[in-house]
Amino acid sequence: MPNQRTDLRIFCWEGYDSASVLDPFQSRHDINVETESLISDSLAALRVSSSSLETEFDVLNINNAWVQKHLYPNCLVRTLDKHRFELEEARTIPTLTHLDRWSWSADGQNKIGICQRFGAFNLVVNSDKISHDLAVDEGFHLADDPDLYKRYGILLYDDFNLFHICIAAELNPFNLLSRDEEDQFEQTARRWFRNAAIVTNDHSVLNHALIDNRIDFYLSGGTYTASPARLDGNYQVTAITPARGPINGRGGIVFTEVTCVLDHAHTSPWAEPFLDYMLEPDTCVRIAFADRTCNPILQMGDKKVMSAFSSLQLHAIQWDTLEEDISRCVDYDLVPNSASLLRRLGKVKQDLTKH
Repeated sequence: MPNQRTDLRIFCWEGYDSASVLDPFQSRHDINVETESLISDSLAALRVSSSSLETEFDVLNINNAWVQKHLYPNCLVRTLDKHRFELEEARTIPTLTHLDRWSWSADGQNKIGICQRFGAFNLVVNSDKISHDLAVDEGFHLADDPDLYKRYGILLYDDFNLFHICIAAELNPFNLLSRDEEDQFEQTARRWFRNAAIVTNDHSVLNHALIDNRIDFYLSGGTYTASPARLDGNYQVTAITPARGPINGRGGIVFTEVTCVLDHAHTSPWAEPFLDYMLEPDTCVRIAFADRTCNPILQMGDKKVMSAFSSLQLHAIQWDTLEEDISRCVDYDLVPNSASLLRRLGKVKQDLTKH
């Protein structure tokens, strides 16, 4: 007898695992959906690259380049019928269609996923304590301000921490780094973690600390993490995109999540229908508002989706400056020195917990 599997297994960033998203799909098809959430794209990619039958997932929701540059070339992602999604481009926010390139193979020939949630993801400040203009101008260098010693937090999203520590060290994370540059990265990481007041992988903890005036900002955060606090009326919790940086003059990162179908001998027949379901206007709205968060999605170019956002929700996602913020960003991409930098980052965190 073959091992019994659930009808559909999804590995995803938080939100896609919420009952408001999953229940209608389960009810419609009378199936069981299991999910597991992730906070590290690199660890998730490693896991699906080496999974056994007992742990195989059917659908993966992961950031930007992992699908196009790693999973698809390694034959781990199923090519989709592009004609099935040919009307989708017309639903994408017209000024942000370039973000959808991550749903295609590098040569633009094969459809390999669905792009949906996106956003600038850099740092979050209490704008009553640190002005918006100062935060944009200083960016990640705020962590080196002696007046802000023990006045900030770090959100432990390792892949984003790599980007942001590199930017703070005036390094381009998407270039191959020398040993000296890796040392610069590590020295910056040590300062960050030594001088931080709070280090956690729970963004709600950091939002509460901002609101309670225990910290003035946190590093590695954006609309995705700030919006729950803003939905409650705490508009001083503000996602910030730095004005400049070492990545061809830019110092911000924009993520675009790609949801794809993993290709293995036991891939669920419900995987592709789930991608269809994700794109239905009602589902798009539920995904945008999953679990009290509020996040922009590329399908806001569709009037049915855009009209579902209230003015308060648009304010929560900083809609007025969204396009400008993203214009100051580079796309989330793969880091050539990722394995080495993650080891160094792990050692920094380990050393600090000993003291």
